[in-house]
Amino acid sequence: MTTIISFIIVIGIIVFVHELGHFLAAKLSGVRVETFSLGFPPKMISKKIGETEYQLAWIPIGGFVKMTGMLDESFDDDYDPKDPKGFISQPLINKLFILVAGVLMNFLLGYFIYTGITWNQGVGKLSGTTVTMVNSDYPAADAGLQIGDRIVEINGETVTEWIKLTEIIRERSGVPTMVRWERGDSLMSNEIIPKPTPDFNLSTMETDTVGKIGIVGSMVMEPVGLFGALKYGGIEVCWILKLCGKSIIALTTGKAKISDLAGPIGIVKMSGDVARSGFISFLSFIAFLSINIGFLNILPIPMLDGGHVVFTLIEAAIRRPIPEKLKMNLMKAGFAALILLITVVSYFDIVRLFKG
Repeated sequence: MTTIISFIIVIGIIVFVHELGHFLAAKLSGVRVETFSLGFPPKMISKKIGETEYQLAWIPIGGFVKMTGMLDESFDDDYDPKDPKGFISQPLINKLFILVAGVLMNFLLGYFIYTGITWNQGVGKLSGTTVTMVNSDYPAADAGLQIGDRIVEINGETVTEWIKLTEIIRERSGVPTMVRWERGDSLMSNEIIPKPTPDFNLSTMETDTVGKIGIVGSMVMEPVGLFGALKYGGIEVCWILKLCGKSIIALTTGKAKISDLAGPIGIVKMSGDVARSGFISFLSFIAFLSINIGFLNILPIPMLDGGHVVFTLIEAAIRRPIPEKLKMNLMKAGFAALILLITVVSYFDIVRLFKG
């Protein structure tokens, strides 16, 4: 039950913020909003206020803002192209503003969450060389390293910071390495062979083999203040967007597989896992997923916001509307492709779930 509730909260917040962006941008541009929906039909409850019907629907994996004069997920092309409150009647800048507003709101949600967490918690930094955890499946445990030991030397080289210690070990995959450490007043040493371990490199989007001995260092939280938090919030958003871009490149070049992606079932499971890990982890997951969903939506695929942006720019360039039949067929093709992708990644989600 915790997993399902967590998933509904996560998706509910992200979808609400995204659709609120479209809604506010449409209202500011003078476009009539006919429906603001959280969830997809069938409708659960609704209430009409002014010219807009606000509703909750039963399928909680998305939402939509239905605007007059715009061909969208409803595939409804019954509108007056000369309606002054219609989307199609708006100048180019207004159209683009409305279309990208949802994505911008997703990015802003992630930014403010990361900024708030950093302001409250500070920035985590590895400090010293004291061991705080030893993995029994790795060679450090066999060599006798214990929690509380302080590593002072690796292969004759003095180490005082965890980053340096990690760099040396990673480079010595499968190579016998002499490690010396302090335990209380005693000085101990043993030869350890770092275990060759596959490690996904975010910079190259490739899997490298590095050495690991199975230890974790000490993390300290350093306060950064409000302006520092604002900076780190931006850095975090940029890093995630960069990762999203590299992931798309890796998929298109074959360096990554569709089976590596997480679908709705995977997100449901992750929602429950992070909810049980604590409030900060839960907030971080919302921020991370919000930025990812924003990035996905801006891709130039029919049915997504990015697809609508492409249609709008083409129409501005050729100075006439794209034929409705062509646009509708492209959107239906995009919709079918998205459904196929969701089906495939959901299959791999289920496989991973049963494999534990």
